[in-house]
Amino acid sequence: GARAEIADAARKLALEVAAGKRAAADIDVEALEDCLSTKGIPDPDLLVRTSGEMRLSNFLLWQCAYTELVFLDTYWPDFDRAKLEAAIAIYRSRDRRFGGLSQRSSA
Repeated sequence: GARAEIADAARKLALEVAAGKRAAADIDVEALEDCLSTKGIPDPDLLVRTSGEMRLSNFLLWQCAYTELVFLDTYWPDFDRAKLEAAIAIYRSRDRRFGGLSQRSSA
């Protein structure tokens, strides 16, 4: 799970500091990301959660920081092209800010 992945990355960085391979002051977001199992893979832009559950369930917690989330009542076996297109339409209607101000409100 994602919590274990983050703990593993922190442990790896701690071991590098203890071994003198890295200074604690050099640990930043990029250093931690380099220790995650998804190293080199872009963060997801969209996460579709089926079954009506409104939680991430310990899935890619670090990587989903700026991911757009769409929650559908549809169960996975019934998730089809039309549902995917609906989720993409919801995604496309959003103003992605990545933690910043809305482009719509600043215009």
